[in-house]
Amino acid sequence: MNLQLRTLSGRDELLAASGDDPYVRWECDAALVDQAWALGSAVAFLRRGHHRRNVHLNVCGPEHDAAPLLDAIVAAGLPPEADGISIDQHLFPLAQRHFTFGRGGDWDWMWTVDTPPVVPHLDHLDELDDTLDAAELLALNEIGNPTAESRPGEGATELWLGIREEGRIVAAGAMHRTGAGAPHLAGIVTHPDARGRGFGAAVTAGLTTAALDRSGVSTLGMYSDNDTGRRLYHRLGYRTAHAWASRGFAETPIGSQ
Repeated sequence: MNLQLRTLSGRDELLAASGDDPYVRWECDAALVDQAWALGSAVAFLRRGHHRRNVHLNVCGPEHDAAPLLDAIVAAGLPPEADGISIDQHLFPLAQRHFTFGRGGDWDWMWTVDTPPVVPHLDHLDELDDTLDAAELLALNEIGNPTAESRPGEGATELWLGIREEGRIVAAGAMHRTGAGAPHLAGIVTHPDARGRGFGAAVTAGLTTAALDRSGVSTLGMYSDNDTGRRLYHRLGYRTAHAWASRGFAETPIGSQ
């Protein structure tokens, strides 16, 4: 059976074509979904950055549908401002046929609508201040999680939770919002001297509970090589919607206009 490429109009049609994909529902700002397509059970879409300068291609679905979908998109030509791709990791070899890549990485996107189990140290959680505690949080990130994207002191955080010992912050995490408005946990970090005591689990569970209370869902992202984090998040009720391979384009994609 020859499946036809369908051009979709807006995020609502993309959401329907994706089978109510959690990433599309909870991560993607409807105003920034630039173009979208479907072929069989695979979907692809161009998502414009918040400053609207560049667009990023996302592709997901089963390989037998994603391969002809990606072929058709590349043949038609990506816009010149397309700067990279996020594609399901099992589909990455398909992308390598078409693109030359620069920097990037592999990461998992997760979500939950379930109340996390009770874990130790929840009663030790304190709400932190994005401004007053920014310097200490930045220092904690530097030693405990240098790639953290929690951005202390920038006003991006809706809620900070942390644990203090002897007056110093030894674990912390932030709750931001996705483009679609869903809570998104960021920068879960524990001081190396305080690891192995369940503080990270407590911070994650506390933030997750707050997110569910406010919006009924919680999301997060993690680098795919973080097996310890994956086990923790799954234990707290998170499910992996996508394991993405994200790469920037090293040069103009073949067929682009």
